[in-house]
Amino acid sequence: MSQQPARVSIREITAFMDAVRAHRTAIFNGSDPRPDAALLAWKSSILDRIAAQTTDAETQAVADEARAELAAVRADEVGGGR
Repeated sequence: MSQQPARVSIREITAFMDAVRAHRTAIFNGSDPRPDAALLAWKSSILDRIAAQTTDAETQAVADEARAELAAVRADEVGGGR
């Protein structure tokens, strides 16, 4: 039997949203506007764990999109950026 991933907690979502707000504030105040791979990895992890709890096709698609977005950013980092 495969082990279920840990459920996403309200506390984790709140911490993630706080980190997103801090990142957006930093961009607004003049820092580098590129996507943050660590935030995208966190987002992808949260969405993957939510998708693992359901068979809803739309939820699965959102998790797939987040994974693809993260892969694209990581590929850009390896390839020297956009």
